[in-house]
Amino acid sequence: MGMAYLLKDIVLDAAKLPGNWQKRCIEIAAQRTGIASDRIASAEILSASVDSRRGTPKLLLTMLLTGEVPETPVEELAAFTVPPLLLPENSRLRHPVVIGTGPAGIFGALVLAMAGAEPVIIDRGSPVDKRVEDYRRFICSRELDPESNLLIGEGGAGTFSDGKLYTGTRDFRAAWVKKIMVECGAPGEIIWQKRAHAGSDNLAVMAANLRRKIEKAGGKFIFHTNIDDIHTVNGICAGVKSASGEIFDAPSVLLAPGLGGRELVRKLTGKVQWSRKPFQIGCRIEHPQELIDRAMYHMSRPEALGAAEYHLVSRRHVRHTASFCMCPGGEVVNASAWEKHSITNGMSCFARSGKFANSCLIATFAPEESGDLQAVDRMFDGLETRCFAAGGGDYTLPAQDAAAFIRREDGLKNRRNSTAVGVIPGRIDEIVPPELYQALVSGLKDFDSRIPGFIRQGKFIGVESCVSSPVRFLRDPETLQSSLPGLYCAGEGCGAAGGIISAACDGIRCAEKMLQYAG
Repeated sequence: MGMAYLLKDIVLDAAKLPGNWQKRCIEIAAQRTGIASDRIASAEILSASVDSRRGTPKLLLTMLLTGEVPETPVEELAAFTVPPLLLPENSRLRHPVVIGTGPAGIFGALVLAMAGAEPVIIDRGSPVDKRVEDYRRFICSRELDPESNLLIGEGGAGTFSDGKLYTGTRDFRAAWVKKIMVECGAPGEIIWQKRAHAGSDNLAVMAANLRRKIEKAGGKFIFHTNIDDIHTVNGICAGVKSASGEIFDAPSVLLAPGLGGRELVRKLTGKVQWSRKPFQIGCRIEHPQELIDRAMYHMSRPEALGAAEYHLVSRRHVRHTASFCMCPGGEVVNASAWEKHSITNGMSCFARSGKFANSCLIATFAPEESGDLQAVDRMFDGLETRCFAAGGGDYTLPAQDAAAFIRREDGLKNRRNSTAVGVIPGRIDEIVPPELYQALVSGLKDFDSRIPGFIRQGKFIGVESCVSSPVRFLRDPETLQSSLPGLYCAGEGCGAAGGIISAACDGIRCAEKMLQYAG
């Protein structure tokens, strides 16, 4: 291989780069270093990000060169290597149960399987291939399967999202998670993209391959089984109980039900110590992707760059408003898991080639202002059932121009949209609670000052109530066990994470502790 040289701080004018710039890395490296291209054996991208804050957008690169090149000290290269997981040796744990196959559950199960624990993974929903079929059937028939939809089933809710993989966590496990994802079918670009995304088309493939990887390592999957309680013996978690009454004995349980597991989470609040936490609700807003491209890149989208995205935060109102789960070139979906309820979400394929951009504009509600947990659930239920009714009662989504929303009047001038279930004119301003309405109006006006046309060309589509959990199960800081010995609560549904990567890392940490503290 020759020497290895770390080439950092490469700044390229994205407007002048061809669409296939990734295939010209050796040429780019040669121009930047003065090293003849025939002396560079390979040029591997280690990180890439876009800076479009001013002027034409710039592409910022770091690459690793090999061949007849200067040698970079090993310690400098360490920051770009993926450390292995250090699993406990000779753990006595065998056949633990994992509930849920979202990021927390599936990556926790993978670690348990790699350590020889032969976990049993239970999901109330369907394998991912059937989930895809069931969603397509839902679009045509408008008959929702509460056990197989965009919120429930293999891969969790994130499988049918934009597949964003960037996170604020500094956990070294994040790089390992991405590495495993690539091994299971995710695009290699997620390793080096600063704001990486896998896309729903790749996540569905990856979810199935992760299952096969776990099965090969000794794990066993059980689908179509709704776990609705914890089985205890002498005050210790000894397994789980299904809705049909079947008991699955286990030495320990990793609970990762996701945001679709409301019923199970609520039941466990009577058995496990927990606390209230802030939660978010909001509305999905959609714009022409071209508007966002021009606003972010200050020009038409360069050939070398993908669909532009934004992240906006407004602090003008006492209740801050922010964009969440922004899907460039994506589509708005009805992701309800409950009959006669409508809940929006955003989804993008890896190419992000759609004509529309969407995101959820959210506001945060503090525990002390929203009443008890039953009051929060009534808020969720009211939002979702009003949205369903406003859509005509067949899971079509209500939509309202952002300008009409602000003026509190009917208005949907342009019905063109990305939504497979379709939209009809609806009064979103009357569906949301007053506190959310006021925050969204303030946020819209602020965002419009930064992206001209944000109000004029924007339309709200439905409401989004599955953003974060209002519940956080308390955990021992050392063992990560809940107050019920033998029960480990992980991921978004348990209030311990937010997003694919952070949830996966949380599941891994819990699995490591399960192995370490096996009795």
